[in-house]
Amino acid sequence: MTTGKQIRDSLLNKGFFPEVLPPCFVSTNLARSFNGLIKEILPKEYFKRSSAYVRYNGTKHDGNRRYYGAVNPIPYFYLCNFIGSKWNDFETKFQKSAFSISNIRLGEKQDDRAILVSSLSEVASNLSSQIKYSPFLLKTDIAQFFPSIYTHSIVWAAHGRDQAKSDIDKKSEVIYFNKLDLFIQQCQNGQTRGVIVGPDAFRIVAEFLVSNIDGILEDSAKELIIGGVRHVDDYYLGIKSEFDSSIVLSQLRDILQTYELQVNDSKTKVLPGLYPVDDIWAQELRFNSRYNSLDDYMNFLLDKAFDISNNLGSQSPMKLALRRLDKYELYNRITWSEFEPKLQRILFHFPHCLDYLCLLLAKRVAIGKSIDRVGWKNIIEIIIEKSVGAAHHHEIVWLLWVSFVCKIDLSEELIETLCKTNNSFVKSILIAAHKEGLCDNISIRLGSNLSSDDETWLQNIVARSTGYSRARFSGSYAAEFEKLIEKGVKFIDFKKHMRLMADEHKEAISKSKYGYDADEEDEEDENNDSPFVDALYRTLFEDEDESPF
Repeated sequence: MTTGKQIRDSLLNKGFFPEVLPPCFVSTNLARSFNGLIKEILPKEYFKRSSAYVRYNGTKHDGNRRYYGAVNPIPYFYLCNFIGSKWNDFETKFQKSAFSISNIRLGEKQDDRAILVSSLSEVASNLSSQIKYSPFLLKTDIAQFFPSIYTHSIVWAAHGRDQAKSDIDKKSEVIYFNKLDLFIQQCQNGQTRGVIVGPDAFRIVAEFLVSNIDGILEDSAKELIIGGVRHVDDYYLGIKSEFDSSIVLSQLRDILQTYELQVNDSKTKVLPGLYPVDDIWAQELRFNSRYNSLDDYMNFLLDKAFDISNNLGSQSPMKLALRRLDKYELYNRITWSEFEPKLQRILFHFPHCLDYLCLLLAKRVAIGKSIDRVGWKNIIEIIIEKSVGAAHHHEIVWLLWVSFVCKIDLSEELIETLCKTNNSFVKSILIAAHKEGLCDNISIRLGSNLSSDDETWLQNIVARSTGYSRARFSGSYAAEFEKLIEKGVKFIDFKKHMRLMADEHKEAISKSKYGYDADEEDEEDENNDSPFVDALYRTLFEDEDESPF
């Protein structure tokens, strides 16, 4: 049986950073770094103090952007400690949802994340059986789900709205989720509107809230809903008639408004229950008998994925094509150099696929194979220069990481520009790379006091832990940060991932971390002809064990 302490420690060690970051960002010794410190910090959990979180501008499959965040380790400890101690409350709520397929499961020792969430592809595989004979399908979702969550509403979901409003004491033993509300606010500078996208603890909180909404919807509309599924904030509900769908939608709208949430009207549709899934292109990507060699087939995959991505307005088909290249170990083939120029061009045109490309390239280097360093240097510098002005942190951080681990020397002028970038992820990776001897001549001035509670906390703790700075910490969590440094806390490690990748047959793209875009909660593109096409191209290759070659 998993204990509360084990859940807390797993959320600290494997669920701390957003999974969209490059693998050098680690927190594998964070729980251990709290040893000897817990008795000192627990009495401070109600103190009036909070921290900013580090923002990370990431990509989405449709070309839009999304903000993720890394939260301060001290308030995050309180949050994880609460979740661990009250795990039965969370698990009970999850189990009561009649619709959820985004079930929260605790990760095993071999998994890269603390929790595992079923991928959106399971909509396609579960929907038909769940909606049974339904003539019609109501498809809708919650608008801006994570950014719209009102932190107090999580307490309402746990204890009931009226009861929670009658007792707002953060130390209440009856309305004890008030404490959780406090800890969430401490993680995000006291904000009550929205929760952070990225850390696993916030995924648990969001699923807890929407699972409660599921229960209310089922009770109020059970005579009208034949069956359905929900993945994170996406609903697919089987309905008897179009008239019934309007009633169900109205009831869902009322329930969501009670929790300060809204239906996404632009994504709401009533569709025939037999709405077809056009998978002709999927079959082509799986196997095409015209191709007699694996190299020809992989070239076809990339070309076909480009064509599909353009037609759908989504980069996910290309991402799945790159996963197929991982399956066929392109990085271990003598024809790698023939594919390299095309991969470099994909890097420029498909920013949402950039992480997969970097992982494939790093894998190639980790197994001791050659790469076109000049070509990669040129395209990487073009992309970084373009990304700096737009504050596209995802592109900058991933390309810095792959440059450092692959020994691709970037220009001094570009490094100098990046040192002035106002983002703690960028400065942290530069500081750590410099101390590892991977990046010369950086100039990042941190001052005589290192804040422990503003958006620079990450670069400051990395600077102290690596010896780049000896300045003292200041701010609300200064004492705790000093103790974490004494305990050897480490947030960036360039070597661990590359050591793991030295095994020639170990996959470059981790299934439990980056697998099948399971991290995304994106809505289907408005122009998609099929409501399930997004789920389809996320699962194209999941169940195909046999190779046509």
